[in-house]
Amino acid sequence: MKTMIKLSLNDRKISLDIWTPYFFIIRDLFFDGRWDAFMCIVNDNRLLEEQIETCKKIESLYPEIKAELFYPTTPLEIRDFLNQYRLKPSDLKGLCSLDVLYDIANEALLDEDYELTKEYAELILDIDDSSAYAYDLKGTVLYDQGKTKKSIEYLEKAVELDNTLVEALSTLGQAYFNVHEYEKSSAIWKRMIENNPDDVLAYFTLVDSYIHQKKYHDAISALKGLVQRFPKHLMGKINLVTLLQMVGDREQAERYEKEIENTHPLNPTEMEIWARINLQKEKYEVVEKGIKEFMSKHGGPDFLKLWLVVPYIKNGQKEDAKQIVEEFKDSNILFNYGKHEIFDPFLEESEIWECELPC
Repeated sequence: MKTMIKLSLNDRKISLDIWTPYFFIIRDLFFDGRWDAFMCIVNDNRLLEEQIETCKKIESLYPEIKAELFYPTTPLEIRDFLNQYRLKPSDLKGLCSLDVLYDIANEALLDEDYELTKEYAELILDIDDSSAYAYDLKGTVLYDQGKTKKSIEYLEKAVELDNTLVEALSTLGQAYFNVHEYEKSSAIWKRMIENNPDDVLAYFTLVDSYIHQKKYHDAISALKGLVQRFPKHLMGKINLVTLLQMVGDREQAERYEKEIENTHPLNPTEMEIWARINLQKEKYEVVEKGIKEFMSKHGGPDFLKLWLVVPYIKNGQKEDAKQIVEEFKDSNILFNYGKHEIFDPFLEESEIWECELPC
């Protein structure tokens, strides 16, 4: 190993080589910044022990020397370091912490640096082949790259090793859904709800899985569970209304519609649901008043004005309706949203033509 520099400290000479700075990186990556923990992997490796002792002396004299001075690093450099000191990754198993590597790998995944994420996952698995999170990382990378069937192998292994790993369960459920294995997908979403009854997304994905299996009554049960857990969840209720109508249970559907009618919406999405139900009941004055009060209180959003077009037209305020249409004439929202979600469902063709609405 080629020596870079020799230091004379208190009449003692300290030899530094190209790997000496890297010991600070390894200490912080694997041993929580502790030299004593690092020493646990030394065994009979005299060269490794000498380098650690050297770094301890340097740090005692120059406390400002930190691992951050030598970052960034890569999995390949870590492997080169281990090879240099005749260590196998598996020698670290049970003697080090992998939390920092998990964090770095997750940052790479969030940055969509899939190759780097994969390299970290493989390094972690070489250190600890029972790391559920490493299997989750590999599976998620494959899933994000569109290799869904291959991703399932790794995600299943992650869940087998740790059945509480929410990220792996979630991705695995979506992977099964995407390859049309809806029964497996619904089983996973049910498990997620059991683990965390407040996971709203899990309810809706479970419902989608049931609908694809034509298990409409199971889908209704799942939505009832959501509404029971969150009594004010209008999206759950409107979906429940649709499914109840589909299976012919008009009485229950009307009960949930009534609950929606009497709700005070807290956000624009809830306001859309509320307005739709009340327009179906031809409560035009109620919708007009509710939309105006909501927009006055919250300062918008402007697209909610489109819900005023129907009440205005039905109540003979055609010029007011035309004024709103004029505001949005240069926006795609008038056709893509206004026409399909509001005008077509609630207005006669003659009313649409008369008020110069998009056809």
